[in-house]
Amino acid sequence: MRRLPVPIDNPGNVFIDCIDLVRNTNLKARLTEIRNLVIEAADEFEEKVTTGQLHTVIRETLINGNVTSTELQDVYERMVRKGTLGRKIYDKLIIASPSGICPLCSHREVTQIDHYLPKAEYPRLSVVPINLVPSCSDCNKSKLTKFPQAPEEETLHPYFDNIENDVWLTATVTQSNPASFQFQVTPPDHWDPLLSDRVRFHFNSLSLNKLYSTQAAVELVQINFRLIKIYAVSGSPGVRQYLLEGAESRSHANLNSWQTAMYKAMTADNWFCDGGFRFLPI
Repeated sequence: MRRLPVPIDNPGNVFIDCIDLVRNTNLKARLTEIRNLVIEAADEFEEKVTTGQLHTVIRETLINGNVTSTELQDVYERMVRKGTLGRKIYDKLIIASPSGICPLCSHREVTQIDHYLPKAEYPRLSVVPINLVPSCSDCNKSKLTKFPQAPEEETLHPYFDNIENDVWLTATVTQSNPASFQFQVTPPDHWDPLLSDRVRFHFNSLSLNKLYSTQAAVELVQINFRLIKIYAVSGSPGVRQYLLEGAESRSHANLNSWQTAMYKAMTADNWFCDGGFRFLPI
């Protein structure tokens, strides 16, 4: 997971922008009246996301006694609509992730917005910027309408959780033909147990081992010819040196990318460096 800067847009102003083109006067009046309730929801979210208490936020179906969950979810659809005031905020959120890469999986392309707390259950947060995270479609689909029911079920939030400076993603080589890789969360000793549980929950909820293992298989195919040539000239030490340099380069870019974990695992595995990387006929 990659850290992103916290959006600074005022949630009350964003809400007003998103209802700007509502033509139904009754609906417009009812929505305008709950602006302060939207701000309250945003304040509660920010307070609780930093204390591991988002699971205590109350789910709602009716706001202020006269605004339905569906009507507030429709406000988000107005935000997405091109040419509206709200769309400017939407576009700013979409492009906030460096290189356009999903901060939740650190691999796929950002294509949409994920509601950290789903708008169907928490409608007042439908257009609150700190609840809106740029994501790939797969990560967004994996979360869907899931909501945390305990502290350890709060997935990582790119705006508020920062685990980029600690190595926590590791991989192991499976001695198979061809070699394969398994990825896992290995928390540092100094982490709080709750953070460790949340990172594991995030990793498992988004099926990241499956994603990373698949990509590692592709990477191995791409470097296999190079490894064979190095092994023929320099043997196991030459292969290990090549992989070590690859691990250092990838680690410099991202301590916890699947590529970094993969290259570290290959470097450390004697079987792999001594020819285990080769695809042998069965």
